[in-house]
Amino acid sequence: MKTATLTLAAACLVAALQACALATEAAADTGLRTTDYYLSHESKEPFYRQHNLSPDVVVHVREVVAAGNERTAGRENKVLLFIHGATFPANVAFDLDHENVSMMRHFARLGWDTFALDLEGYGESTRPLIMDQPESYPDSKAPIDLTVTVDDVGRVVDFIRDLRGVDKVHILGWSSASMAEAPRYAIQQPDKVAKLVLYATNYLGKSKGKTAAERQAEDDKHNAEKNRYGDPSNIKRWAKLGTKKEYLIPGAFEAYRQAHLASDPKSAELGGKVRAPWGRFIGWPEPHFDASKITVPTLVIRGDSDTLGSREDNQKLVADLGSTEKQYVEIAEAGHMIQYEKNNTAFYQAVAEFLDGRK
Repeated sequence: MKTATLTLAAACLVAALQACALATEAAADTGLRTTDYYLSHESKEPFYRQHNLSPDVVVHVREVVAAGNERTAGRENKVLLFIHGATFPANVAFDLDHENVSMMRHFARLGWDTFALDLEGYGESTRPLIMDQPESYPDSKAPIDLTVTVDDVGRVVDFIRDLRGVDKVHILGWSSASMAEAPRYAIQQPDKVAKLVLYATNYLGKSKGKTAAERQAEDDKHNAEKNRYGDPSNIKRWAKLGTKKEYLIPGAFEAYRQAHLASDPKSAELGGKVRAPWGRFIGWPEPHFDASKITVPTLVIRGDSDTLGSREDNQKLVADLGSTEKQYVEIAEAGHMIQYEKNNTAFYQAVAEFLDGRK
């Protein structure tokens, strides 16, 4: 998508956050407007205070909306926040510039005001120094645990609510976010969540009979490593998660690979690897959350070939949900990365029908 960038030398105080915005006006033929916000606040990450460092951080939020539809979408309660998974930052996960891969652009064309955030440690949000120099802090735990990331989500939701004048925001969590931040936030703040979509989730956990001691040993290992390192060139990883090569939109994987490498300024130094903070994944219970405490309308959706969470696992989640309005949808011939796959239109349609209340 060809764009012309307009830098706005303006800052505003919204929901007690300093929000600087860079607006990107889309090409006229798309009719979409993209704005990148940078919200500053004091992080809950304990590493900063442990080492007498400033806790001031920036959280990046992208908005994609049909130009002129910002207020209309708010009045119609069509405001949607996407939360990314384990290693992909927001723009790579939800706004990749390749055919119909961008969920944000697709839903913006359907009349939604869409937002996606980079959790701390990802993309254009602040990475704590420990991620740059993990070997220099052997006694510190892996950074960016769920206390930090759920707080990030809460701050962004409040920013969006104030920006668009809405009481509630729809939330879609993909992969790790569907197991962690999205359900936890919906449990903590149900009055701020209109509807919840848990996409490509795993509910019961995958410890496969490991003892508590074995699971603690894994957590200790991850605390020692600080970062997890992803390889954007490893298409076999996608296949292991059910996204078979024949499922992919031509060119989608290469577009993803380039965008993901570009998202981490140290990727070249790391030999083509990208970083994500391990703290987010340490100490998860099994099941990962108490589904009975989720009371907002909820859609659980997966590809039928997804190996992260089985049909039985996802259906157990739906059965346990405390929501009176709940659905389970399975997309045929689809894996864990459906937005990059040929059957993404069926996926988008199922999500849109749930959010719009058509099913």
